[in-house]
Amino acid sequence: MIAREVTQQIDDAAAARRIAAELAPAIAARAAETQKLRRIPGRSIQELHESGLFAIATPKQFGGSGLGMDAALEATIEIAAACGSTGWVYGVLAGHTWLAAKFPMAAQEEVFADPNVLIAALVRLGGTAPERVPGGYRWRGGRGKFCSGIDHSQWVLVGGMVAEADGSDGQRYFLIPRADIEIEDDWYTAGLRGTGSKSVLVHDAFIPEHRTVSLAAMLDGTGGADHGLYYRLPFQLVWPLSLPGTALGTARAALAAYTGMVRGKLGALSDEGIAEQSPSFVRIAEASARIDAAELMLLTNARRLNGLRSLEDVTPAMRARYRRDNAFAVQESRHATNALFEASGGSGVYETGPMERIWRDNNVSAAHIGFAWDAAATAYGRETLGLGGAKSERIGR
Repeated sequence: MIAREVTQQIDDAAAARRIAAELAPAIAARAAETQKLRRIPGRSIQELHESGLFAIATPKQFGGSGLGMDAALEATIEIAAACGSTGWVYGVLAGHTWLAAKFPMAAQEEVFADPNVLIAALVRLGGTAPERVPGGYRWRGGRGKFCSGIDHSQWVLVGGMVAEADGSDGQRYFLIPRADIEIEDDWYTAGLRGTGSKSVLVHDAFIPEHRTVSLAAMLDGTGGADHGLYYRLPFQLVWPLSLPGTALGTARAALAAYTGMVRGKLGALSDEGIAEQSPSFVRIAEASARIDAAELMLLTNARRLNGLRSLEDVTPAMRARYRRDNAFAVQESRHATNALFEASGGSGVYETGPMERIWRDNNVSAAHIGFAWDAAATAYGRETLGLGGAKSERIGR
C-alpha cells in the first residue's frame, strides 16, 4: 500500500478545533460572497484542503488523519460560527470520506488516489432504480435533491433500492464519478444558500461491482477494508455526527451577535436603564445553556464511539439514543437561535447585519430529515418500551 500525502496531519479533536478557529476570520469575511455565489468560494475550499481538515476522517492508510467524528464536529462548529454554508459543506464532505472507507478496497484505492478527493452524497436517489448487469449495475434515470458540495466534489455516493435476480430487493450504496452526474441548478432557498445543494441526475451510468456495498454491510461492519473498528461501526451511528455542527455553530454565532448588540447598548444607559435590560440577560443565559448542553451531549456521544472495543457494544438502545440526541441537540440549538433573533427586534432583520443570515442558516440546517424530532423521539420511545423501531426507521436516513 502506497501512503498518500496531505498537506497537514491533525493530531486530535482539540487541534482540529484550533485549526478551524484560525481559518474562521477569513471564512467569515467571505460569508456575503458565499451567499451571492450560492457555493463555497474556491479560496475557502483550498484553505480547508491545505489545513488537512477535509481529510480529518480519511483513514491514515490513505494519508488522512483517521480521527473520529468528534474532531469533525468540533471543526464544523467553529467554521459554521463564521459561515453556516461553509460549515455545512465542510461537515458533510469531511464525513463522507469516513463513509467511503466502508466500500471494498478496490473502490477505496480508486477514490483515495487523489489525496484531496471530495465526495458528495445522497442517501437515496429516486427515479428509475439501478439494475444488475454483468460486472455491476446500470443506472438510467436516477434523480435526487440536496446534493451539498457537489460543485467541489469528484465523486458522488448515492443510495438506491435494487431488485436482485432472486426476486429480493434491498438498499445498496454506489460510488459514481462526478463525470457521470448531471447537476441541475435549482438551489434557491431561504438559508444555507452557499452550500450549492443542487439536484443531480444520473442519465446512464455503469457502476462496477467493486464500487457498490449493501446497506446490510454498512450496518454490520462487513463492508470495506479493516482500518480498525471505528470504520466498521454502523454508518447510522457515526456518520450523522458530521452534520449537527452547523446548527451548533450558527447558534453560537447568534449568541455572539446578540451579546454584542446588548453590550453596545449598555454604555449609554444609566444604572436604572441597565436594570431594565434584565430580560436580555436572561435570554443570554438561557441560550448559552441550551447551546452548551447540546454541544456537550453530541461530543460525549462521539467520544464514546471512539472508545468502543467491539461491534457487540452497539445495541438497538444505543442507536435509538444517538438518533434522539442528534435531533434534540439540533432542535435545542434552533430554539436558542430563534429566541435570540426574536429578542433582536427590528435590528436583526437587516441584511447589513449578521443576525438574519445566521437565523436563516440555522433554521434550514435544522430542517434536515435526520434531525426531525418527532421521528427520532418516537423511535426512542418505542425502543425504550420494548416495541422496536418501525421498518422505515430501521432502514435509516
